[in-house]
Amino acid sequence: MKGFLSKLKTKIKSNWHLLLNDPAGPHLVAMSFAIGVISEMLTIPTVGIAFVLMLVIVRLLKYSMTSALVGYFFTKIVYIPLAPLELKIGKSLLHNNFDPYSHKWTWARGVLHKGAELLLGAVIIGGILAVICYFVIRLILVLRLKRRSKTTIS
Repeated sequence: MKGFLSKLKTKIKSNWHLLLNDPAGPHLVAMSFAIGVISEMLTIPTVGIAFVLMLVIVRLLKYSMTSALVGYFFTKIVYIPLAPLELKIGKSLLHNNFDPYSHKWTWARGVLHKGAELLLGAVIIGGILAVICYFVIRLILVLRLKRRSKTTIS
């Protein structure tokens, strides 16, 4: 167990350093991180489709793939503890007579039946978490750039 925790700590540190030393600007790094966060929150309920969507979005917008992947893997640690909260939010927002079998697309019936509450809760929690992460990461990177510029000047 101690070896696992030390490996996890090393992995988190190395990913954090990758994020901080990304050559893209603070906005792009923070936005990429937020995209990674929201896509991880949607990956489990959507059976991995959101991960592919994240890759496509980050490539098309020319954002930082490293930051998106760091955000994606950061959220893997946070996802399981937040799952009960997501289910509660999803169940409280879906109406009681929600019938996934009345959906006109047959392929969507199974997805809606198994994870509608989880998906709705994950969208809400993921969106909130992505916005918070965007502003926190951007603030950290801006402060780091200011500190770095002060040390190079003096």
